[in-house]
Amino acid sequence: MPDGKFPNKHFTRYICPMPAAVLKDYYKTLELLPTATLDEVKKAYRTLAFKYHPDTNPDNSFAHNHFLEIQEAYSVLSHEQKRRKYDEERWLNGMANRAKEQVVISPAWILAEAQKLQKHMATVDTYRMSHSSLYDYVMLLLEDGHMAMLRNNVDENPAIVQAVLNSTRHLKHQYMQPIADRIALLVPADNDLLTAIYKQSQRSYLMALWEKYMPLLIVVVALLLCLLMVLY
Repeated sequence: MPDGKFPNKHFTRYICPMPAAVLKDYYKTLELLPTATLDEVKKAYRTLAFKYHPDTNPDNSFAHNHFLEIQEAYSVLSHEQKRRKYDEERWLNGMANRAKEQVVISPAWILAEAQKLQKHMATVDTYRMSHSSLYDYVMLLLEDGHMAMLRNNVDENPAIVQAVLNSTRHLKHQYMQPIADRIALLVPADNDLLTAIYKQSQRSYLMALWEKYMPLLIVVVALLLCLLMVLY
């Protein structure tokens, strides 16, 4: 597979959804640290909800809007699964902010961030993660300016590609495909990595097909079982 070209029609440019909106800081809203316990979340909510309740502040539109934000924050941070997913998005968002604030971007810095991401994703429930947040950050690492730099400085590219592959191994196909297209450009002569990229993209495509047609398959199997029961 020379020059980063793949013998598969699914390796085409894919326009992915727009990046997610700026993530709200629910911990800041409830005036808490990210390490706050559930009891601390409940206590903070009761205190702030009373302070900013519309009945307590009938002429204060800010209080009313802030009360709604407090309710929204509490609904997430008081729910174990919602909080876990939010914390994951918040971590990725923090990495994205760090990238935007970095003054000097170098291949070594991109590699370091890719490896940090890989290490973090090894601790995450990848089946419940925010696929769009992960996509946004990887694409931030692989933005056009960074890609131009990396294609002129190839030493770190294989390690960057491997770290990205490890981080995105369970990513949905709609997000995996544009990432695969980009990282393939970084290792055009490395057949082993090109094969790994191709296989990972194929797996995500087959999983997408399975998720799409699984309900239909279940219905067909159920109808066949019903038919067998009637006949026999």
